[in-house]
Amino acid sequence: MAICIRKTTSELGPHFILTPERYNPKRHMDLSHLDNGVVLSEIVTLVNETITVKKSCDVFCYQINTSDALGGYLRIPPQKEKINSNKKLLRKGDVIISRLRPYLRQVAFVDADKGTDIIGASTEFYVLRARAPESIAYLVPFLLSEPAQTVFANSVEGSQHPRFKEEDLLRLIIPKSVFDDRRMISHRIEEAIKYYREYETALDTELKRMNERMRRS
Repeated sequence: MAICIRKTTSELGPHFILTPERYNPKRHMDLSHLDNGVVLSEIVTLVNETITVKKSCDVFCYQINTSDALGGYLRIPPQKEKINSNKKLLRKGDVIISRLRPYLRQVAFVDADKGTDIIGASTEFYVLRARAPESIAYLVPFLLSEPAQTVFANSVEGSQHPRFKEEDLLRLIIPKSVFDDRRMISHRIEEAIKYYREYETALDTELKRMNERMRRS
């Protein structure tokens, strides 16, 4: 079915964009078959604490690129590097999602910090921070869910570097049943990430041992 839009001449202007994706009904979550929900903007705020190259050219930090966040897990580089581009500052407990090419599912929970060291993420990330003092790890499977991904897929604009806007993210609706179970879901996500970190550490240790053995043989 075609989507028709009627606008008077006075309504047109520099802020009016006439593109099909702007008026795609799939930019909104269809919860008609679900219970009431909570708008994401009521749960989180998007933070933009940024460290710039111009003001902090001699700063070293753990740099997170979009490829370091995948399917909920955040890969933290082993070494700090001198920043070579502007970075968004992350805190333990944040959830990050790349606004660029959402089909890559670059979502992650920031489960670890490096003490007083800085973790800086690509500015392509939206950084979600909880409004209340509780874990928002449950947002990882929510943002990776099919309904949320459908919204992102139908919200991207641009051909070479397709991105979705922050309003498309903040107006997502968390079903009440998910919100009511948020503590249990967050606990499961945090436990799963902890086990993955333990596996990652064990594998790295065994790899180092194997390299030593191979060098001695």
